[in-house]
Amino acid sequence: MELRHLKIFCAVAEHGSFTAAADKVHTVQSNITMRVKELESELGRQLFIRQKSGVVITSAGQTFLGYAQRILQLTDESRNALLDTITPAGHLRLGSMETTAAIRLPQVLTRYREKYPQVQLSLLTGTTIELIKAIESHRLDGAFVGGLHQNAALLQDEIFQEELVLVSSSEFDSLDTLIEAMPQQTVLVFRTGCFYRSTLEHWFHQLGLMPNQVMELGTLDGILSCVSANMGITLLPRSIAENFGARHALHVHQLPAEFSNVKTVFIRRADALTTPALAAFMEVARDQLAQIDGEVEVLHPILRAADNQRADPDRATALAS
Repeated sequence: MELRHLKIFCAVAEHGSFTAAADKVHTVQSNITMRVKELESELGRQLFIRQKSGVVITSAGQTFLGYAQRILQLTDESRNALLDTITPAGHLRLGSMETTAAIRLPQVLTRYREKYPQVQLSLLTGTTIELIKAIESHRLDGAFVGGLHQNAALLQDEIFQEELVLVSSSEFDSLDTLIEAMPQQTVLVFRTGCFYRSTLEHWFHQLGLMPNQVMELGTLDGILSCVSANMGITLLPRSIAENFGARHALHVHQLPAEFSNVKTVFIRRADALTTPALAAFMEVARDQLAQIDGEVEVLHPILRAADNQRADPDRATALAS
């Protein structure tokens, strides 16, 4: 058994196709087929079920996948452990919720790239559950997720705290009027596994609310644009809602602290080596995010005054002064 066999096996398992795996590892499909057959022969077990539309991993293959991923991870870690630790280099695979990636990470990634140009960065956005699974399966080195999780396989560092707010169009000027209209409302959310979505569902459950329907959208801009067009409501960090709301007709509604105060956490595997590249990223992220939080605190009153100006010019003038 060679490392190339394991790399090919993991690529096929990830993409569900010999053809896609060949593109991933930069070889021809016939080589992928041959190496998988060699591996199955050596292990004495069928790893994939071949179908016309691709392949499906077997239960034996699923068991072997965890070991194969760990072996490849240890190989990378052993190589990185012998590299010069003064200058971070290599490939750093990061993950993030889309909200964090949209408003907080651009400055972090820009600063990191300026300081460590030899590191090859990649960023995957997804739901909290998807990102945790990607960390567990060694597909990411670190990720920003919502909330702390009971998971012994993870190291979790609280990075910053967000205030979540209910976001509606300007039609609803108070939370009470919005609650009354909830049976007619569409809730706009990311797919299942989103931390903000689960928080909103818990709030609905506590109040006994049942919205008209739930619609999943794939992008933050899509959700905000639909809310602005009075298509429905959503739950998002105040920093994002007010930044978007300064340019569009949106209202934010404060929720009880048990639902509104949430932590964004940076996770990584507890049994994985913290590479120089990852350690340097965590340092840059903390510094840059602290600066961003300071800027957001200054900006919030200005954005709120702008929102009040649209709703009540006289009152907004008094608040601004």
